[in-house]
Amino acid sequence: MSIPTHSKTMTDKETDMSANKGTIFIIDDDLGLQSILSFALRNAGYEVVLARDGLEGLRMLENLSPSLVLSDIMMPNMDGVETFQRIKDRLQDDGIPIILMTALSRKPWFADLEAEGAVIIQKPFEVAHLVDLIERTLS
Repeated sequence: MSIPTHSKTMTDKETDMSANKGTIFIIDDDLGLQSILSFALRNAGYEVVLARDGLEGLRMLENLSPSLVLSDIMMPNMDGVETFQRIKDRLQDDGIPIILMTALSRKPWFADLEAEGAVIIQKPFEVAHLVDLIERTLS
């Protein structure tokens, strides 16, 4: 008895989805945004790990080595600025970039965060623009 075999050529999108380009760690209390970003980043070939706030993010980072951290600024329990301050030295020593997302209008203290290595992106943003920024940052 012969077993039928099916050969299939993968499209570029399917190839992208099967290749793991790295792990993106998203720290954000907005579950809707987490879902949208997870979907887009997984489709772009990344593994995605999620945390709901800075405290959970700090705990998870003890056992995680992401390729990039993407964090909201305004969150309960521990905001993104304090989270950034606590993780930046360890992550930046390992060459791991940190992108902060915010709905806040540009504040003078954003320059301090950027001088310390953060990349800040204003909400709302096009998801494709963020994925492109991540691609360029990691390349």
